[in-house]
Formats: sequence, structure tokens, C-alpha cells
Amino acid sequence: MPLSEIYFYMILIITQLLSFSIISGVEDLKEKKYFLRYLKIAIPISIIGILMELIGWNYLCDLQCVFICSVPIITLIFSKGIINLFKLIFKKEPFQMYRNELSDGIWIENKGDLANKFYYQFFSFTILIVPIIALVVIFKFLNDIMC
Repeated sequence: MPLSEIYFYMILIITQLLSFSIISGVEDLKEKKYFLRYLKIAIPISIIGILMELIGWNYLCDLQCVFICSVPIITLIFSKGIINLFKLIFKKEPFQMYRNELSDGIWIENKGDLANKFYYQFFSFTILIVPIIALVVIFKFLNDIMC
């Protein structure tokens, strides 16, 4: 495997790790300052994917590199949308849980109340599953069209 191909796959793996950090640190997305911080990281990564596609440094099907590098920004949008949807529908602040305990973000401490444990578990399940399912469906759609 040539060194350039190894670098290519390393970039793709790093973008996916950022996406998992976004999903695991949802508490940070509730504050605009931290949401914008994640966004400032995700946008250049998406641009890197576009540049990789434009210069032909892509070992995948057409546009898959752009999609994979755009996963962090798509995850941010889905996560923020789910947070706002839960606030709108249930009129209650959602908090993330992990293994039946409140889960903190990277910068924000989780201030939830375990009296609402079922609601928080439902939110945590939704915030984990919806972006992953949406990304798989989009990837499958692109794969069917482009490959």
C-alpha cells in the first residue's frame, strides 16, 4: 500500500473520530460558543474532503471522500436539531446519559436530575441512533448512485 493511500485513510479515520466525539459530548452543543467551536473544526475538515476529491486523491467512489469528510458537520447538524426538537416537543431540557449515569460533555458539566431518567435515556438513545442511521442511509444512497 503506497504511503499516500495510508495518509488518505488516516484522514478519513480522524474525521470519524471527531464525529464520535461530537456524539459523546452532546452536552457541549447546548451552548452556542462550543457549538461554534465544533463547527469551526468541522468546516475545514469538509473542505479538505472537497479538495481531496478535486485533486483526485481519492481511493473510493466519486463523492464518498467528500461525504466521509463531511460526516462531522452532518453529525453536528443532526445532533443540534435533535436537541432543539426535544426541547420543543417535551418542553424540558434533555441531558445525555451513559450507563445509567449523567454524561458530561468535554467542557460542560451535565446538570440533569436523575428523576427524569427515562426521558434522558430516550434522548441519549435518539442522539446516538438517529445520526448513525441517517449517515448510513446517505452513504448507501451515494454508494448506489456513484459506484
